[in-house]
Amino acid sequence: MIKSIELRNWKTHKNTKLDFSKGTNILIGQMGAGKSSLMDAISFALFGTFPAIQHKRVGVSRLIRNKPEQEKEAHVKLGLEINGESYLITRELDLKGKSTATIEKNGAYLQSQPERVTEEVERILKTDYDLFSKAVYSEQNQLDYFLDLRASERKKQIDGLLGLDRFATAQDNATSLLNRIRDMISDSERIAREFDIDKAASELQEMKSSLDMLRTEKTNAQEGVKAQKEVKSKLESEASSLKEMRVRKSALMEEIKSLKDRISLLEAEINKTDHAALRKKQDVIEEKNHIRSEIENLNRLEKRVSEVESNANKEIGRLVSEIDGARKDAAEKIRIDKELEKKSSMDIQKSMAECNSSIEKISDDLAHSRSIVSETEKQLKDLVDHLGKCPVCERAIDDQTKERIKESKSSLIREHAARLKTLEAELLKKRSELNGLTTLQASVASLQESRKRYLGAEERIKGLESRLSAAKVQQEKSKKERNDFISEINSANERLRKSTSELDAIERIERHTFEKERMSKELLAKSQACNAIAVDDRRIDEIEVRLRNAVAEMSRYETILDSAFRGIRDKEMQIGAKESEMARIRRIHDDVKAKKELVENLSKFKMALSETQSALRVKLINSINEVMHGVWKELYPYGDYESVILDASESGYELKVRTIVNNEHVWEDVEAIASGGERSTACLAMRVAFSLVLVPNLKWLILDEPTHNIDRQGLSKFVQMFSETLPSMVDQVFIITHDEMLKQVNDAKIYVLDRNKELNQETMVSQG
Repeated sequence: MIKSIELRNWKTHKNTKLDFSKGTNILIGQMGAGKSSLMDAISFALFGTFPAIQHKRVGVSRLIRNKPEQEKEAHVKLGLEINGESYLITRELDLKGKSTATIEKNGAYLQSQPERVTEEVERILKTDYDLFSKAVYSEQNQLDYFLDLRASERKKQIDGLLGLDRFATAQDNATSLLNRIRDMISDSERIAREFDIDKAASELQEMKSSLDMLRTEKTNAQEGVKAQKEVKSKLESEASSLKEMRVRKSALMEEIKSLKDRISLLEAEINKTDHAALRKKQDVIEEKNHIRSEIENLNRLEKRVSEVESNANKEIGRLVSEIDGARKDAAEKIRIDKELEKKSSMDIQKSMAECNSSIEKISDDLAHSRSIVSETEKQLKDLVDHLGKCPVCERAIDDQTKERIKESKSSLIREHAARLKTLEAELLKKRSELNGLTTLQASVASLQESRKRYLGAEERIKGLESRLSAAKVQQEKSKKERNDFISEINSANERLRKSTSELDAIERIERHTFEKERMSKELLAKSQACNAIAVDDRRIDEIEVRLRNAVAEMSRYETILDSAFRGIRDKEMQIGAKESEMARIRRIHDDVKAKKELVENLSKFKMALSETQSALRVKLINSINEVMHGVWKELYPYGDYESVILDASESGYELKVRTIVNNEHVWEDVEAIASGGERSTACLAMRVAFSLVLVPNLKWLILDEPTHNIDRQGLSKFVQMFSETLPSMVDQVFIITHDEMLKQVNDAKIYVLDRNKELNQETMVSQG
């Protein structure tokens, strides 16, 4: 049972929540009130789609409320109770078409992806969207959906609804498979006839004999290679030992020659130095250390003098900057004095007093003129209001006198109005003049305050210039002392360079002498080792000749072995190919036999499918017609059509009603004889039957505007059926309608939906 639905920003619904009951639930409202969108939301919550989306009449983004303004996302929540378990399905979508979904069972999450949620719903309801949309949910004005289809399409759609299309598909697949298998049998038999299996067996025996001969040849060659490898190994070992001794002696001779050359070079380096001119090494080291100490002391003194010079430079820079600032202050003081002298030449206070006096006088004149204008206008109004009487003494006044007084008063008003404009202009001018004087007074005060900051600038300049002269004297003195120290440092560095050069020459002679003595000892040892090695070149040549002969013989055996290997490989491949070909032909024979048995079984299966389809169609249509007969009696209020059936034949399905023609009961096609209302009633009976027979586990029925084309008497029967008969057959019925008469259905839960479309307001729901 569907327990509840909650919509947020879904089509015209801003925030809507409805609770449904078992039995009949009726949604009443005018066109565009949002009734059908509630049923679309139920389908969307269950399966993620509904007919308008499936038929591409509306895009997913159009499901989101866009009036009076576009919302960003929409939410649908559907509560179910199935077999005593509570389920809550939630689906959300945004303007980009992205959707999310969850399903909960008794408060615990089951799935959280749209596709998985749909699969879980189908498992719980034992119904998919296709069956739900055709057997349970009748879209608006689509009650006669099946009658609007062509005969071939109607057969296809109803067979699909009944599940019979699977049998037709299976028969077509079986026929295609039978044809393919028969073609395969024909091809296999042709291949088997073209192959001589006795000749192939004879060729195979010859190949195996040749293979045995090649294997014997391979064994003999392997033994020859092994023997020559042993001879080669022994000769290579002896030759390697003799060659190693020869290489070692040759290397020693090269090393001896290199040592002699290097000793000669060292002797030349030692002899080209004037030993008599060199002092003792210790004396040179002491002198070098003394000069380094002297340089370090001079560097310290030079650094100290440089710091004094740097400080003097900084002091000079600071004093120059301060003098420059003081000179600017003095210049600014002179400028301010000139400005004050110019602005003080006039008496600002006196001018401001005169200006204030003028403003007061003009203001008084303005007030007087305004009073005269106001009083005169009042008198003129009283004169008009009293018509022929004086407003003061109430004495009668003739028209000529009245016109003369009016002209006099009007002239006075115009005179003072002109004076008011002149006075207002003078007042504005005087106030502007007063503002200028006030600004000037503030400017003078500001200049006087600024002048105080620049007092004493001339005295500061004199003091700073005196200190600058002293700093420049100190700078020159420090600079001379630093130059003297730099000269002494350069002289000491030159003496240090000479001492270092002399010490390097002494140490170089010491190194060369030590290296010459070491190499002389090494030369003696290598000469003795070289003389101890005796090399027999004739023996080496003899061994190399024998070694080449062994390698040549081994190569001959390897060639034979390689040829035998290739021959064996080729023969084995030929034998394998021949055996595979013979095995393939045997398999073809076996496969042909098996396929012939399969053809026989498939033919039987195809016949069984046809018989089963026919039997199942009869059984299902009988069940549907039985329900339709019972529903028809409750729906149709007249006696001209006794019953209704869905007639099934090989060519298709026809909806027929039973009537009397020429005193005989006959079945006539609904489309041929029925009116629009009768046609809709017959389709409604068929829809109810589909729901009860094809989805017996749900026992739901959703009808959108089912009373289309039904007259008032038919509506009465409709109300009676949904009040008495249908609740015993269907657990839960949803009716979407604009017909107020359906409020008469007994025990129905009724919701009234309303919406002001002119103001683009959301759907409002109330219980009827």
